[in-house]
Amino acid sequence: MTRRTSTAAVAVLFVLALTSCGKGVDDLFSNLNGTTSSDTSEHETPSSDTAGPDAPPFYGDNSRARRPDRPAPADEKQAREKVKDITQPLEDLRRQHRTRPAQVREALAPLAAPAHLEVTERPTSGDESPAQGSMYGIWIGRTACLTGAVSAERVWSDVNGHFPETGCQPPARAH
Repeated sequence: MTRRTSTAAVAVLFVLALTSCGKGVDDLFSNLNGTTSSDTSEHETPSSDTAGPDAPPFYGDNSRARRPDRPAPADEKQAREKVKDITQPLEDLRRQHRTRPAQVREALAPLAAPAHLEVTERPTSGDESPAQGSMYGIWIGRTACLTGAVSAERVWSDVNGHFPETGCQPPARAH
């Protein structure tokens, strides 16, 4: 009988060890399939919830470089005023079919000063014919950008914050 008692005692200790000091069976095995309970939100990254339910995993984190930051209100206001100053000269360039980066830079430099000005060719993907025209970015204050493009068809401008990796120019397309 001593052997039976010791076997029973070992079995009881084993069961207690499996229950992990009072945790229920549901708590012990709830994460076997990779799911987490609702009370473990401190492990989530802040930007992981920016993607919708149909987005691939970690889309919010992986696409972060493609989204500009939000500008400060004062910088945003100043950038919106600058849009009014540059629209007409850029429209004049478009009508004259002068949309190359050097031509756009020459027209924008006096209007953008003393801000930093970036002008590049409009990017294309490999399957498209080369795009005609230029993209521009003007740093406004510490947090805002005036970004846009000039092509033979139109002129457009947008006010946004800086892109994390590329400043005022949007990053190149990935695919």
